[in-house]
Amino acid sequence: MTEPDALRAALAAENLFGPEHIVDPYPLYAQARRAAPVFFNASASCWMVTRAEDIVAVLRDTERFSSKYLMSPRTPLAPEIVALLGDPDARLPTLLTTDPPDHTRLRGLLSKGFSPQRIAAMEPEIRAIADALIDGFIADARADLVPRFAFPFTSFVIGDMLGMPRADIARLKRWSDDWIRIVWSVEPVEQLVEAARGLVAFRRYFAEVIAERRRRPGDDLLSALIQAHLDGDARLSEEELIAVPMQLIMAGHETTLHLISNALVLLLERPAHLAAARADRGLLEHVVEEALRLDAPVLWISRRTTVEVELGGVTIPAGATLQLAVCSANREERLFGEPATFDPCRPNADRHLSFGRGTHFCLGAPLARLEARVALERLLARLPNLRLDPEQPPERATAIGFRGYARLAALWDAPPGP
Repeated sequence: MTEPDALRAALAAENLFGPEHIVDPYPLYAQARRAAPVFFNASASCWMVTRAEDIVAVLRDTERFSSKYLMSPRTPLAPEIVALLGDPDARLPTLLTTDPPDHTRLRGLLSKGFSPQRIAAMEPEIRAIADALIDGFIADARADLVPRFAFPFTSFVIGDMLGMPRADIARLKRWSDDWIRIVWSVEPVEQLVEAARGLVAFRRYFAEVIAERRRRPGDDLLSALIQAHLDGDARLSEEELIAVPMQLIMAGHETTLHLISNALVLLLERPAHLAAARADRGLLEHVVEEALRLDAPVLWISRRTTVEVELGGVTIPAGATLQLAVCSANREERLFGEPATFDPCRPNADRHLSFGRGTHFCLGAPLARLEARVALERLLARLPNLRLDPEQPPERATAIGFRGYARLAALWDAPPGP
């Protein structure tokens, strides 16, 4: 289908939450890039932007394309949910959901905790977390590497940074998932009511933790944020102080969890690349970058128009939600030769948009890259002949807007006994 109007009509009717899109979203975006690079989709109630040039333009223009409502519900909430959450237009102010100058202030307060130098210094600690987890299942010669490794690994890293008890990680993950469910609001009302209760509990949890950390500060990022709340003109508001760690728990593990699972599957399905990575661990940085490009853990980045705009040959009204399909831009034929091919030696793999661009470029990018590299390195080093379980194919996660695996059954040769 090549006629733009006909193609846009077909794309408007596509279910972006359906099983076919979860398994393989890329053919749809390739078709859109050729003839309808910007189109409205009814299932997501938003405009999809598929070409890199348009996406970068939007990301760099914070005046016409706002981040303020990135985590706001996509459709009106039922009265039962509003009764739990309060004002449906109220926003939790985080790095993701603010524009300059508020975003600039928040980023300045957080940047010291995520500087490349500080992240690099964390490598021994991150390596120890990985090894401790592997110690727990190495003798079994089989495991589902998502719940046994990737999820606790990424959760412990960000949780330790914030000083969160590891026993709380599972429920913090559940509550962060509830937040995402409320944003998309595609489930039945009774399920969304439960998600709203989870979001309320998420807020309450951090309000209580912050009150306790004020009384007994520690050597952690959350205690540093509380001190920043007390010092200087750029301090955090009370609402920001609660919202920022909520965002870090949600964003700090979800994307990296999926990055690790995507990179693992890409390697384990390709024996030649796997052998090369085993022989030269220096290749793992390139494997991570190519995995970020080829199978991005984040499908879309959201923005809202503040005025009527022209983009990709269409007129988009003010107040419209855009989903910037970075997963599409990362496979754009004009930028990447043979874009559907996994090539860790690709010289321009780092031109991907998986961490965004401009003002909102992902503050945690150095941490995500380090975690993914260490995870791959330790798994390959310690699990001999690591391979996918042929009887249990990897199973894609269904989290909306993210792309990764919910299950990744793997086998390896049992280590020799004592």
